Amino acid sequence: MASDIRETPFVKQLAANDRPTREKALDSLRTYLTSGRDFTRTDLLKIWKGLFFCIYHTPPPSPYAPQTHLTHSLTSLLLSLPTPLFIPFLTAFWSTINTYYPSLPHLRLDKYLYLIRQYIASSFNYLSRQGWYEGLVGAWVEMMQGKGEEGVGPLSVRDGRVSDGVRYHVLDVWVDGLVGAEGWEEVVRKGGVMRPVEELRVGGRTKTVRERAREVLEDERLKDEEGEKAEEEAGNEDGEWGGLED
Repeated sequence: MASDIRETPFVKQLAANDRPTREKALDSLRTYLTSGRDFTRTDLLKIWKGLFFCIYHTPPPSPYAPQTHLTHSLTSLLLSLPTPLFIPFLTAFWSTINTYYPSLPHLRLDKYLYLIRQYIASSFNYLSRQGWYEGLVGAWVEMMQGKGEEGVGPLSVRDGRVSDGVRYHVLDVWVDGLVGAEGWEEVVRKGGVMRPVEELRVGGRTKTVRERAREVLEDERLKDEEGEKAEEEAGNEDGEWGGLED
């Protein structure tokens, strides 16, 4: 398969300077990824290297910029993947982000942060479309934590190869992405999907990461009605005792 990738022109065309060439290459890539072929880790890393530099050559994100269009195209690409390719494709994505993110010029960061935001949201949407299948959710959670055989998870607790800048942004957009997916309430109640954040809260490498994870877990949107009711009752009980009067 690796030889097929090298012989496929769209890998280099993804990083072309002109937009028409990049868009044509992206359409070819969509067809290629959904063709039922088997892809190796090397294949997917080559593809993501091309996509990474395809983004590099486009303007920063705005409602009218080509970057926004490209990112939305990459989002739809993720959602169109066959299930067996979902985790390997994301593993290559996060490995590529972690490899090149530290060397990105400051002026180019926004477009990659925007891509990360969209990919977190799209990952939750993909899992939702698959009915929050427990096996797939579990594999995705492990991938995000870097516990799989390959790759570097963005929410790995102790892996020094992961930039804290990536960790912070993933944490910042985690709940936004989650609550945008249908059926998220039930999967949160079952547990598991929040495990990467929970483990960062306890064992994150820095105090800032641990505090950021705590803030995510305390997001009001994650509290179900029973939890809110219990808090209200606890608050009422606290307020009932006024101490001994003189």
